[in-house]
Amino acid sequence: MHDTRTIRISTDTMIRGILLIVAAVILFKIKDILLLVLVSIVIASFVEAGVRMFKSWGIDRTLSVPIIFTAVIGMVTVLFYTFVPIVIRELSGVLTSLLTYLPSSTPVSSQSVESVTAFIANIAHHTSLTELLGSIKTSASSLSQGATTFIGSTFGNLLDVVLVVVMSFYLSIQERGIDNFLRILTPLKHEHYVVNLWNRTQHKIGVWFKGQLLLGLIMGAITIVALALLGVQYSFLIGCVTGIAELIPFGIIFAAVPAILFAIIGGGYILGIKVLIFYIVAHQVEGYVLSPVVAHRTVGIPPLVVLLSFLIGITVAGFWGAIIAIPVAVFILEYLSDVEKQKLVPITINKPQ
Repeated sequence: MHDTRTIRISTDTMIRGILLIVAAVILFKIKDILLLVLVSIVIASFVEAGVRMFKSWGIDRTLSVPIIFTAVIGMVTVLFYTFVPIVIRELSGVLTSLLTYLPSSTPVSSQSVESVTAFIANIAHHTSLTELLGSIKTSASSLSQGATTFIGSTFGNLLDVVLVVVMSFYLSIQERGIDNFLRILTPLKHEHYVVNLWNRTQHKIGVWFKGQLLLGLIMGAITIVALALLGVQYSFLIGCVTGIAELIPFGIIFAAVPAILFAIIGGGYILGIKVLIFYIVAHQVEGYVLSPVVAHRTVGIPPLVVLLSFLIGITVAGFWGAIIAIPVAVFILEYLSDVEKQKLVPITINKPQ
């Protein structure tokens, strides 16, 4: 005799399964919008730190938020018109130098590199926004389809930027705007925990970012001055790369590679050895002098987590993914830490006396 087993699925279970599938499909369809919303939440969280600072000075949120956004936009504009032409001119020189070392069998043709070089040179000689946009429109046709796709997928389009700015401003201008938004998305019984978890994540990310940003500014300035004194070409561009690289673990090591390469190309092996020695000394000063002082009051985030989350974020979602990668990773780590603590509670209680 064979036992017969009957599996019965209730109507409620079927409906829940169908709704779950429909919800998954909808989330997949609007994944780009969800990504922009998440980026807006991250930006609004950084703005919140500035709002608290202004509040300590007696300035209300309705005034401090517009001040912060105006100051950031103004600073970006000033940096663009002041430093970007210098970086672009040096980048044009870099591409020209690389063109002479480009093998004939490479998939990237010399014509493509020349087109990109001409494109950058055009930007370097235009300072007005109207002429800049016209230069971009004229030069875009000479760029390869792959490069255009890469730029589009990495930086998105202007509409996405506008949406992110508008949403982050809306979340910031409201009192507890992020908390209220998270409460809307979270079931009632989990509201308090999710808001508390995000606040802890926001605090840890804010403190870490301020420390890394200060380290980046210091190391970038030191690198620009040192390489200029050594006579290395493109010292400003290399210094900017070094400062940005400080946002990721061991970034100064990665930044040393192009610096040494350009030093050897421009001044020979002796200059390359001098640059190598500088980066070794700079790395030691950063690790044993600057980092302990700057990070004295910061909350540490494991370097491996920062590096992996950054790589995963930029691979999955490009430029926007790089922005939200570390906050999402820290959020997950905080949640896993809470889960682990809850697991340890019964073990501690039931431990024999």
